[in-house]
Amino acid sequence: MTGGQSAGILRLFGRVRDYDWGSPTAIYDLLGEDPSGRPAAELWLGTHPSAPSEIETETGGRRRPAEAAVGRLPFLLKVLAADKALSLQVHPDRAQAQAGFDGEERAGVPPQAPHRRYRDRNHKPELIVALTPFRALAGIRDPQRTLCVVQSLGHPPLTAAFEPLWEDPSAGAATVLRTLLTMPAHQVRGLVDGIVKAAGMIGPRAEPDVAAAADLVGQLAVAHPGDVGIAAALLLNDVLLQPGEALFQPARLLHAYVHGVGIEIMATSDNVLRGGLTSKHVDVDELLRVLDPTPTRAPVLAPRTVRGAAGITVRTWDVPVDDFVLAEAVCDETMPNRADPRGNVHDGSVTVRRPAVLLVTDGTVMVEGMGVCATRLRRGQAAVVAPAPGAQGVSEAEGVLTLRGRGRVFLASPGSCAPS
Repeated sequence: MTGGQSAGILRLFGRVRDYDWGSPTAIYDLLGEDPSGRPAAELWLGTHPSAPSEIETETGGRRRPAEAAVGRLPFLLKVLAADKALSLQVHPDRAQAQAGFDGEERAGVPPQAPHRRYRDRNHKPELIVALTPFRALAGIRDPQRTLCVVQSLGHPPLTAAFEPLWEDPSAGAATVLRTLLTMPAHQVRGLVDGIVKAAGMIGPRAEPDVAAAADLVGQLAVAHPGDVGIAAALLLNDVLLQPGEALFQPARLLHAYVHGVGIEIMATSDNVLRGGLTSKHVDVDELLRVLDPTPTRAPVLAPRTVRGAAGITVRTWDVPVDDFVLAEAVCDETMPNRADPRGNVHDGSVTVRRPAVLLVTDGTVMVEGMGVCATRLRRGQAAVVAPAPGAQGVSEAEGVLTLRGRGRVFLASPGSCAPS
């Protein structure tokens, strides 16, 4: 591919993020690299300013920022590999983010201050698709189920802290969270130590919810000893995704990832309000103002599957946002297959109106389109479909994808993309 190529399929080089909760091996294994000795938590593929990806401009030539070819993408695609639990967190909706950001700008809060709550004016919906069994906490659980679990653990201070769920099933979770997150440190130590001890006494014949809660407490206690989030986590739906299942986190939903490897796509934003299982800043009042405390089922999504006649299977997960769509294409024949990032399979060409990011997670896939030479991508390699020549920004990009080979590739694009 020649230097300065402004359209076509460009190799994309992501950035590895070495947060301490990451896996020491999973992402390195995907990339075909030797472990560095540091945990690799996420591989970022996109134009996020905190860790922008780069593109290949020519064989052996210098790389340059991906944004130079595709503009600022409204989404970020990640490989996420959690070896221990991430923080309990909630993201604001778009209106809350805009008001919060503008307020902190007027107040002169430094952009990188630890207590800064709003880093930008955008919302941050997220979708994660499990590559391995993936445990997560998502949404306020039915109060009756939570109370049953809490009572079965048999620790009176915990039962007392959760009493507001009896009094107000629809919003009592917010009261419980305020009680836990404002508890004096010496009381937190006693409460959490008691929960961990009680969980350790739960036998294998306990009810499934109770056994799962005891196991969860044990995992969280190892990762975040003494953290009040261990108690707060019992408010949430405990979900174990199987490979191919997905979890969607809309705005205002309290959630946390516990363990596993998945493909995550999110709107480009850094707005996170934390509520435990973290050493970072926790703003209790703002967390509770943004949080939706209404009990809900875990937002688990089954894929929509389309099987093409030419040996390609495409799965998509329908989400109610226009920031992104995600599809997975499995090629099991050598015949050409045309697909678009919305998950449609076609016998003819498809016009894709936005840039797309591709990541191969298994096998080897030949990708071609935009009238340029084919690009061979093997496991762990990524590419971006750049705009057509003369396109004015993301909204006018066009391209056609053809997939050949045997492998699995994830395709991400803005959600307003529609094939023509």
